[in-house]
Amino acid sequence: MVMYQWDKSGERLNRFAGLLEGESVSFLIHYWGVEEDLPANPVHKHSFFELCYVNGGTGVYTEGETSHSLYPGVAFCSRPNVYHQIKDVTGLNLLFVAFEAIEDVHGDHQLESYNRSLLQSASWIDNVGESPTVQIWKSMLLRHPSASSLPVSLLPKLAYSLLRSAPYLLGAPNNADSTPVSASASQIVKRAKRYIRDNLDRPLSLSEVARYLNISERQLSRLIAGSIHESFTSIVHTERIRAAELLLTNTTEPIKAIAEQTGFSSVHYFTRLFSEAKGIPPGAFRAKLSASSDE
Repeated sequence: MVMYQWDKSGERLNRFAGLLEGESVSFLIHYWGVEEDLPANPVHKHSFFELCYVNGGTGVYTEGETSHSLYPGVAFCSRPNVYHQIKDVTGLNLLFVAFEAIEDVHGDHQLESYNRSLLQSASWIDNVGESPTVQIWKSMLLRHPSASSLPVSLLPKLAYSLLRSAPYLLGAPNNADSTPVSASASQIVKRAKRYIRDNLDRPLSLSEVARYLNISERQLSRLIAGSIHESFTSIVHTERIRAAELLLTNTTEPIKAIAEQTGFSSVHYFTRLFSEAKGIPPGAFRAKLSASSDE
């Protein structure tokens, strides 16, 4: 049986896992709790979420007019502005964390999705002791001896994963949060650019690429603007010009064919955008390359 250093575990988490920053949602931690013998508390409410896991002992959790039994393997979550209480406790061994999700620079779509998932999931669930979320939680505790514990440098990432997975622990469907936890803003933008490059020969829209990435149009626009300070339209134009330049340089394809292959609606439109980007029309660009190679 694993033995934990209860007081020191709580102190360490509160010291090193207070603000958990992510690419789409960040978390402000109000407090971590690691209590070996939690006493009963009065009926109260708070303005944030409080996720709890029963590691040992028994008790009763009330939320409004509903009561739930507490015993090992149970997880429960107090919602903002909902009156609740823990009572009738006997040796209640409880892990808990009080937090709120906060918006980062990449927009509010994932924040809204996360909060909605947590609010719509169950407030009480049992038989979760072997779940990945609980195993992450326990891995962050100090053990006896402390030499077998994980280093503090890992606590923020583990704590972030714990809270990101909280809705799933409580029974939310796996598609409730559409962006993968591990997908960073730069990874999403890279995937968007790769999709654009692979499909330049036809019209491309923000909605199409967002559907492919399984995120909203608004979220994709914000990720692009925040990561590379461009718009979706400018990325598409840049990639079309880049592909056209390569074809002009390395092939003898007619300019009309190059315009079609790189997704321009007409030769006139291709010529105008290429001239604006390169300072020279595509025909003159190719002629200049040819002249340079003949010298």
